[in-house]
Amino acid sequence: MINLIQQISRLAMLLMILFPIALIAQSDDADIKIALEKIDKGLSAEVRKELPNLVSRYPNNAAALYLQGRLATDGIEAVKFYQGVVDNFPKSEWADDALYRTYQYYYSLGLYRTADLKLQQLKKDYPNSQYVTGKPEAIIPPVEEKMVNLPKKEIVPVESTDTMETVYYMDSAKTEENKISEATKSFTVQAGAYATNANADKQRKFFDDLGYSVEIVNKVRNGKNLFLVWVGSFRTMEEAREIVREIKSKYKIDSMIVERY
Repeated sequence: MINLIQQISRLAMLLMILFPIALIAQSDDADIKIALEKIDKGLSAEVRKELPNLVSRYPNNAAALYLQGRLATDGIEAVKFYQGVVDNFPKSEWADDALYRTYQYYYSLGLYRTADLKLQQLKKDYPNSQYVTGKPEAIIPPVEEKMVNLPKKEIVPVESTDTMETVYYMDSAKTEENKISEATKSFTVQAGAYATNANADKQRKFFDDLGYSVEIVNKVRNGKNLFLVWVGSFRTMEEAREIVREIKSKYKIDSMIVERY
């Protein structure tokens, strides 16, 4: 009888220890989900103020890593956080989204081979993910849109996935004075890179209809034509970053800053 009482007492103490831990775990995800909702509403600046506190409270947490990726101001930095989620927390609810964003990053840079490896991993490890099943809000870009790698010197690291949009249309009838003025602006926002001009023109028209300045630039890489969709022309990276944030916030389109060349 005494042994039974002791066992019950130990069980009660164990429950008292584990129950608060479970509550903390739940509140952790709840806190971060709220933060992510704020980001989706365009309140990234507010969440950035909360981030140090969240990270210090939950230093080894998939949701916290994912949140840091969403708030990263550099694509390379963001991918490190996303890859950390995939590698260390492959069973978490954030893993498939993190892997998809990693795929998007490499695809946007024209690193198609690396992007395809991420895509195949996504299909294999997360077959039921919304990014694989093809729901409207998560359609994966067509495979035909293979990208040609851009030289590293032409790529300027840019904020990950919280950015974008505001462009000027480069009319073919520009005056020489306007052309000279444009030449003094060193940066642009690359919204897409396509294997065919027809697909690039669809995106050009999208931004043009919204009133942005946008152009299609044809480059040849490794013997293949690459049609780049460039939005705007900026003297500083900070000006370009504002557009990246705007485009991401309003239209959910990932883009990157490149130097005009």
